[in-house]
Amino acid sequence: MSRRLTAILAADVVGYSAMMSRDESGTLARLVAFRKAVLDPAIAARNGRLVKLMGDGALVEFASVVDAVNCALDIQRGARAQSEPLELRIGVNMGDVIAQGRDIYGDGVNIAARLEGLAEPGGICLSGIVHQSVGRRIEATFADAGEHQLKNIAEPVRVFRWVPEGGIERLLAPARPGRSDKPGIAVLALDNMSADPEQEYFSDGIAEDIITALSHFREFRVIARNTSFTYKGLAINVGKVCRELGVRYLLEGSVRKADNRVRVTAQLIDGETGAHIWADRYDRELDDIFAVQDEMTRAIVTAVAPQALGAELERARQKAPGNLDAWDKLLQARWHMSRMTRAENAAGRALLEEAIAEAPDMSDAYATLALTRMWDMLHLWGGETSDLIRRASAEAQRAIELDQTNANAYALAGMVEGFARNFEVCESHYHRAIQLNPNLANAHGNLCTVQGLSGDYEGARASANLALDLSPLDPMRCFWLGGVGIGAFVVEAYEDCVAVSRQVLKDFPGYASSMRQEAAALAMLGREAEAHASAERLLERMPGLTVSQVRTMVPVRAPEAHERWLEALRRAGVPD
Repeated sequence: MSRRLTAILAADVVGYSAMMSRDESGTLARLVAFRKAVLDPAIAARNGRLVKLMGDGALVEFASVVDAVNCALDIQRGARAQSEPLELRIGVNMGDVIAQGRDIYGDGVNIAARLEGLAEPGGICLSGIVHQSVGRRIEATFADAGEHQLKNIAEPVRVFRWVPEGGIERLLAPARPGRSDKPGIAVLALDNMSADPEQEYFSDGIAEDIITALSHFREFRVIARNTSFTYKGLAINVGKVCRELGVRYLLEGSVRKADNRVRVTAQLIDGETGAHIWADRYDRELDDIFAVQDEMTRAIVTAVAPQALGAELERARQKAPGNLDAWDKLLQARWHMSRMTRAENAAGRALLEEAIAEAPDMSDAYATLALTRMWDMLHLWGGETSDLIRRASAEAQRAIELDQTNANAYALAGMVEGFARNFEVCESHYHRAIQLNPNLANAHGNLCTVQGLSGDYEGARASANLALDLSPLDPMRCFWLGGVGIGAFVVEAYEDCVAVSRQVLKDFPGYASSMRQEAAALAMLGREAEAHASAERLLERMPGLTVSQVRTMVPVRAPEAHERWLEALRRAGVPD
């Protein structure tokens, strides 16, 4: 064994476990290709030594701290340039290490690994000593993120985060203001332990209700259901999931439903230490299911925020419908709608109509019914645009009348009024939803859309980043970023519009809104061949689409911008 002073780079692939679960061979092939194309050349060019590979991560040492930081920058820039980019987190530290064979150990290595855990996806964190050592000898900007107490490290470490070079990359990276001051919670999908696999919707519904109730509290940030549920059914590492979602606490558990009884078990885990902060089990008659949810919420809040205000806790308790059968149908309808097909949307609507017939005062059922109309309109799944908007507006308004504290109802009403071109009413509804529930990602994300349609590009960017902060993996993020794209088009930032649209289409290849934006912006830039190719892909996705349909479907607020948008689509090849 020997000691030496060295610079250490620790890197980790974001979302590796989920990627392996979905496509093991494909993920391994991507990792091998990434190593050959980006990782190995970057290490060699900067005179680094690969200490070890760890499946989804790598540890590299350098004699020069400048080489270490430049290598980190080369890796992240190279990753972004790939046709199928991998997102990595990287930490760089300089310190004394113990060398044994090819491996290295010690606090110098541990700090690099902890810094990697603090980095954003696609980001780099440096220790203070590294930042001081490199000075101005690198072509990159690093922002002071303050001192952090790292796990198993005696003294606080000052951290500096990479600020990527301008452009659209920074827009699409979720902003996370105040994360160190505001603890986050992720509620995973509860395991369905029932004999009947069709009861999956029931366990999902309980987890969703816990998320909704917790989200009312300003004392902490709650990750949205659409992101936390991406880990459903996977064998997870608690610490890794917490790092990926940027949260401190994880709630997991199970639901067993049999005959007229239900058992709910849950445990709250500290993602930094792995300690079980709280665990409990509830056995109830199904008549008491809402009391079970309320007890769980109260217990979690007591564990995480002992000073929670009683008034806030009372508002957190969701107004529950009195008819369990109708509630079952609401949960099943949401499940069908999440499949995002014409048939499943229709199946969801039928269930909602049955639920309303059984429980006419169910606010959430009316709000969700209105959403089925909007999906029909936006995907051309049937019905006249004006009739769908009229019916959706009436249903959303009924949801608000039944429960004026239902933030989801206001958010949905805002969406409807925006497409009805009632922009001031739309914005009022969104702001009311955010007032009722500051952590409702859809309220911020949908607000981004009306801001974009109104030409408030900067406001749209801010709202989209906030929504992505609350729910970074949300399937609805394509809709939110569509608002950023149209906002860029309205203010004639066509390069930005193309960049946003293409970034969305990498994750959502069939998202028609971004296809329209890409085609129109390319036409305005005079890139005719690319514009025509984009329009061809759009028309394959939406056969029969015309500019006249887009005129009624996409309500750009300023008449001049609206006509410019439509003319650009014509130039790209969309028929009148």
